[in-house]
Amino acid sequence: MSKVFVEYAIKSAFRESFLIYMQQWRQREGRLELLEGTDQEGLYVEIWHDVTYEEYTQFKQERLQDVEIGTQPAWEDWVEGGLRKLHMWHFAEVPST
Repeated sequence: MSKVFVEYAIKSAFRESFLIYMQQWRQREGRLELLEGTDQEGLYVEIWHDVTYEEYTQFKQERLQDVEIGTQPAWEDWVEGGLRKLHMWHFAEVPST
């Protein structure tokens, strides 16, 4: 089993648009979990379940592009500090010994 974590802060001016966009993603992708910081409004973590490393690299490449593609927003505009402040990691389960 593997997971991808994506962490960023959304500018308050884009919060409503962001939440609508992410709700649509969650409806399409049953493997997405979205969390917001309870002591830091606007700080979000996406947890993607069962993502292969190949899917992750494609996902990361798409997310870190500074363009609007179809329904994907320009994350550079939405994220506080721009794309350099959007962090992504892929984790794989450690086998038990």
